[in-house]
Amino acid sequence: MSQAKVYCLSAEWLKEMLQNTVSEKQTVYSIYVEPLDQSGGVVLNPVKTRSASLIKIFIMIEAFRQKNDGILSFSESVVINQAVKVEGGSLFNVPDGTEKTIQELIERMIVESDNSATNILIDKIGMHEINATINHLGCQDTVLQRKMLDFASAAAGRENYTSVKDVGITLTKLYNQKCLDPKSDQAMLDILARQEVNDRIPAYLPRDIRVAHKTGELDGALHDCGIVYGRHRHFVLCFMTQQVGDESKVLGDMARMAKVIYDAL
Repeated sequence: MSQAKVYCLSAEWLKEMLQNTVSEKQTVYSIYVEPLDQSGGVVLNPVKTRSASLIKIFIMIEAFRQKNDGILSFSESVVINQAVKVEGGSLFNVPDGTEKTIQELIERMIVESDNSATNILIDKIGMHEINATINHLGCQDTVLQRKMLDFASAAAGRENYTSVKDVGITLTKLYNQKCLDPKSDQAMLDILARQEVNDRIPAYLPRDIRVAHKTGELDGALHDCGIVYGRHRHFVLCFMTQQVGDESKVLGDMARMAKVIYDAL
């Protein structure tokens, strides 16, 4: 990448790119980009935002931390019954009495964004412990305050939050093997790379490009944050949105912006 293109990667460049690319103008975007062969990222509109399923990245990290500390066994089986099932993901439809290992629950939480798996893991590893690890990672805008689809808690003000910067710096730590340890960090990246929802960042990228990422969505919000393993350089790319109107347009806008950024880098 030439020095000119390094120079163009700025908040001003992101703002101009956004204005020239998006078709759905009412949506408010936060964007974080960090080329992983240089220090530090560039952020546009760095605001605390409802996390949706992006919070699941931090739940996974705490699960791996507890495994490393001998607190949690990934081979332990958990019984799935009606009391723990919520919509979103394949576990909602499994017969009561089905058993899944902790490892399988983590994979389903990330790869297919299964909400039942997520809630079981929150109960298993502890909300307080997850938030302690979030703080240890240096994330200032991120907090877990409710389970998935707990709309009563959300209405009472107990919402889950994060920001593109928090997710971006966390993904950078995973890439640089400075989150937990090299083996665990690589295992988490491999799970993220198996993400099944690929209608945002990867959608318009070349098919052979690896993207380790996590999506999220709520009413009025669509997110995607990940690491793009380009042919010549790798970079972190995070999109978070608010005030989403036409979801199909926003999905296309995110995919187009990802391609513009990929081409620029």
